[in-house]
Amino acid sequence: MTTKDDLETKGPRRKPSLDYSLLSEALKEGKLFLLGPENEKYDIPSPLAKILQEAMAELYRGKTVEVVTSNLQVTTQDAADYLGMSRPTFVQLLNDGKLPYTQAGDGKHRRIRISDLVDYQQQEKLKRDAAFTEFLRLGQEMQADPNYVEPPMDEIIRIIKEIRKENAGRERAKGNS
Repeated sequence: MTTKDDLETKGPRRKPSLDYSLLSEALKEGKLFLLGPENEKYDIPSPLAKILQEAMAELYRGKTVEVVTSNLQVTTQDAADYLGMSRPTFVQLLNDGKLPYTQAGDGKHRRIRISDLVDYQQQEKLKRDAAFTEFLRLGQEMQADPNYVEPPMDEIIRIIKEIRKENAGRERAKGNS
């Protein structure tokens, strides 16, 4: 029998959580299988095993996993939400030809395939990672220079604003051509 004191000192009993790393290893070693209606064992097909591997890796990191078909199409609002941006910003991506889309039956609404969103998101991540790596390389190079003097913060902010303004001007010029 559990008393109030037990609960206060030990806390509520919890179900043991799944160890996704152990499950993943068992899957790699072929120790996991599917059970049929008569308890017959079936090997997990490799496409399903790949999905399970990726899902378990994300779950192990504490993330949520949803499985959808790659040809599923979503609205511009759903796509914008998925990428974490406003709908107008996302529509501009479509207008700039950065993502493919189809017109819905009425010809007024656009639909975007999930697989295209995932590809775009991965490519943008690669670009960000490359830019960050280059930023770190430049920083290390500058600090290694014995003549390097770090500029004051207000000068850094001024330079960043100037670069942003130049980039915005280039983007506007691209849109007008």
